[in-house]
Amino acid sequence: MTTPVQENPPIPEPMPEGSGAPEAVGGVLAAAEVAIAAYMLAAYTKWLAQVAAKVLGGFLAFGIGPDPAGVWATTPTWDHLIDGLMDRLVGLARAGWINTSRQLGLDLPFDPDDPILKDQLQRTRNLMVRTPDEVYRLVVRALGDVAAVNGTRAEQAQAVRHVLDVTGTENWPARARTVATTEVHRAWNFGALAASMRAQMQLQRVLNKTWLAKDDSATRPGHARADGQTVPVNQPFIVNMEALMAPGDPSGSPSNIISCRCKPLFTRRMP
Repeated sequence: MTTPVQENPPIPEPMPEGSGAPEAVGGVLAAAEVAIAAYMLAAYTKWLAQVAAKVLGGFLAFGIGPDPAGVWATTPTWDHLIDGLMDRLVGLARAGWINTSRQLGLDLPFDPDDPILKDQLQRTRNLMVRTPDEVYRLVVRALGDVAAVNGTRAEQAQAVRHVLDVTGTENWPARARTVATTEVHRAWNFGALAASMRAQMQLQRVLNKTWLAKDDSATRPGHARADGQTVPVNQPFIVNMEALMAPGDPSGSPSNIISCRCKPLFTRRMP
């Protein structure tokens, strides 16, 4: 049975004034990770079932070989599911924006059209909508592996099922968790960064940002070394020899940003 995708999940609310300490933020984001991971797993489950029906439809009805091109018929469904993800990420960016505004003692109305925020969210969407391309390549490769050993059509179909089954070889639950961790923290951080830039313009003074590494055994050594690094908000951090405007900056290499849970802290610069 296909897992239903929750149409209206909870979106984190901005925290009450005075509760923006890193520990409080961490609790909010941990809860958001769980919610987004559940959404993504349900999305993968629903969409992959449709992909399997299209790719394997000819085999099931007539015994002909699986057709990888069936993936493309399901693209509108995937795009709709990603629209749902983006709605949730905008909510997280809003919470990060308002939390940072309160940290700085300001009341900055959230602007979803802020260019920094829009660019980051568009990058996330551009990445996520490529999933059908990736799945198409996985199906083609699976079929090629079977063909290379002169496998039967039934064996081809079984190889495709292994790719498209949510608990199969591609480990879609783990992928859902990775998407959740990466995108939850990135959306919050860039909402916060956009707010700090807006605050700097309003205050007409330079603000600082400080890299706060997540203090646990999963944190990358380079991110732990960056803990406490402080720079003006319009300049990048240098982390693992890469320039990152905030933790999770998509300009960084995958090994430096995927599943990053570090945070920026924004403060008024001393005159």
